[in-house]
Amino acid sequence: MNTKANTKKGLFKRAESIDWELVIQCDYPRIFNYFRYSGLDDDTAQDLSAVTLEKAWRARKRFDSEKSALTSWLITIAKRTLIDYFRTQRPEWSSDQLDENYEPGSDEHNPEQQIQLTEDMEKLRTLLYELPERERDLVALKYGAGMTNREISKLTELTESNIGTINHRVLNFLRKKLEVKNE
Repeated sequence: MNTKANTKKGLFKRAESIDWELVIQCDYPRIFNYFRYSGLDDDTAQDLSAVTLEKAWRARKRFDSEKSALTSWLITIAKRTLIDYFRTQRPEWSSDQLDENYEPGSDEHNPEQQIQLTEDMEKLRTLLYELPERERDLVALKYGAGMTNREISKLTELTESNIGTINHRVLNFLRKKLEVKNE
């Protein structure tokens, strides 16, 4: 766990004591990644992350540290924001849209590797979007928001082992589908 998260942990017992700059530094990346792993492009993920933090700010007086950790509360707001988004948008995914959002990491890859990475990311995003909502949500919480199975179990009311099993099966499914598409 990073130093900022350690500093934040346990500091916010009351809504009035929340340091929102620290919250944004620590939790914005988790919220953003949650939206990205839910199959959204960067711009939409940024917009929904901002909406999530705005909703949290407006509801800050209702935050109760006895009920949940601040990060769990924020992710719950993010989940509801995502549901609202999908309810209103009904997005259509095109390969052009998926491709334009992929940014190769570094100059270490030659053009052929970059093309292969772009194609793999496009396939993965398509497969993630095709998953049932529950599985996509668990993958987004685990790998996008970086939450532990214990934290996810508190949000979803599934057991930790059930979450681990579902994620394991989803990963195996994604690996097989990616192998089939690459052949």
